[in-house]
Parts: sequence; C-alpha cells; structure tokens
Amino acid sequence: MRVKRFAKSLMASLVLAISVSVPAVAQMEDKQAMVDLVIQIQQLQDEVRMLTGMLEDQTIQLENLSNRQRDQYLDLDQRITAMRGSSSGPVLSGNRVNTTGTMTAPASTQPAMREDVPDVRPALDTPSSVTAIATPDTQAREMATSPEAEKAAYDQGFQSLKDLKYADAAQQFSAFVMQYPNSDYADNAQYWLGESYYVTRNYDIALEAFQKLLSNYPDSPKVPDGLLKIGYTHYELKQWDQARAALVQVQEQYPDTTLARLAGSRLRSMKLEGHY
Repeated sequence: MRVKRFAKSLMASLVLAISVSVPAVAQMEDKQAMVDLVIQIQQLQDEVRMLTGMLEDQTIQLENLSNRQRDQYLDLDQRITAMRGSSSGPVLSGNRVNTTGTMTAPASTQPAMREDVPDVRPALDTPSSVTAIATPDTQAREMATSPEAEKAAYDQGFQSLKDLKYADAAQQFSAFVMQYPNSDYADNAQYWLGESYYVTRNYDIALEAFQKLLSNYPDSPKVPDGLLKIGYTHYELKQWDQARAALVQVQEQYPDTTLARLAGSRLRSMKLEGHY
C-alpha cells in the first residue's frame, strides 16, 4: 500500500512539474522569437540606410555627369557655330549624320536640355553696361548689322543658356532671330530658343519655335534635333497622335542614329503607358 501511495505521489509530482515547465519553455521560445525578430528588423534598417547612402551617391554622380555633358555639348556647339561663321564650306559638327550628309553632335550629349526642368529664372534687373554712341543714324544702322554685332548678340544668348538663365536666353534668342533672320547663326538661335522654352515647361511656345526651325531653316543641321523635340513637346502636351507621328518620322528619316534610338525609346514608353 505504501508503495502504491508513493507511486501515485511520484506520478502526481511529475505531472505537476511537466505542467509547470511547459509554459515556461513556451515563454522562453516566444522571447527568443521576439529577440530574433528585433535583430532582423535592425539588420533590415541597416541595409536600408546603406542602400539610401548608395542611392544618394549615385544621384550626385549622375548630376555631376549631366552637368559635365551639358557643358561639353554647349562648348562644342559654340565652336561649331564659330566655324560656320568663319567658313562657307560644309562643317563637321559631331558624330551623327544629318540630312545633308554632314555630321552633327549627338542628342544624347545634352541631358540638361532634355531631362532637367529647372525653374524659370527672372530677367536680369541690372541694365546693360553698353551705351549707345552719339553717331549719325546711318552709322548706327551699319554697326547694328555688322558680323561682329551678330556674333556678339548670339554669344550673349548662348552665355545665358550656359549659365542656365533660360528666361534671359529665350528673350535674347528671340530678339536675335527677329533682328538677324538671315544670319549664319539664325538656325542655331531658333533651335536654342525652343530649348529655352522647353526646359521651362512653356511647351506651347516651345513647339512653335521648333516648328519655325523646320519651316524657316529646312537645311539646318539642327532640323533632326528639332523634329525629335517636336515629338517630345507633343508628348508633354499629351497630344499622343502628333507625338507618335513626329517620333516615327525621326526613325524613318534618320535610322541607325542616336536620335532614332531616343525616338524609339519614347515610343516604347508611350505604348507601355497605353497612349497607342
């Protein structure tokens, strides 16, 4: 009898010990799981901070590259324009074939003009330091139409463009094409006038400027770029049919060029967006 009572007592003790230990083990497991979860969250936070830092570094590098490419393109265009003004023969102007068989600078080297959309800057408040000289009207008219005056007027607008003073550049290029419509620099001025409006989101007047380039200067090396920008501008205006027509025209007229690839890329984007 004593053995049986001892056995029963032992069994009851074991049951009690097991019933007490099971919740304790479960609690320990829950705590360990919580610790593991906290560690994983900390690791993910560290990875996010690392990726954020890498993204910031890449953004800075892309901005620096964009600025360098823009400056290189503008400097190249300025040298080409100067050569055109000093030579009556055909000019090689880069590494893209235009409609006349000469070469023009690739459109991909002007990211600031194509991608960045800076705020419109106000016109300069400081008046020009150049004052008129008291001379007879005939002499003043001769000075106004001299090649030196044309080049100076064009350079003024181009410098504003390089300084990202787009409102000033638009005003100066607009005045230039009105005053010197037959100048060797007129087609370039017309193109950069359109760009000045485009990057400041004045798409309606940008479109008009690019269309005038094609109609007034059909033999200009800037025509291919202008046609591409017509497609881009129609896209920004959500005029999908016109945008598609202009971009397809770029592909057909200038195959195997940087311009054609850019047009194709925009067409693919339009298709993915459901615009045709």
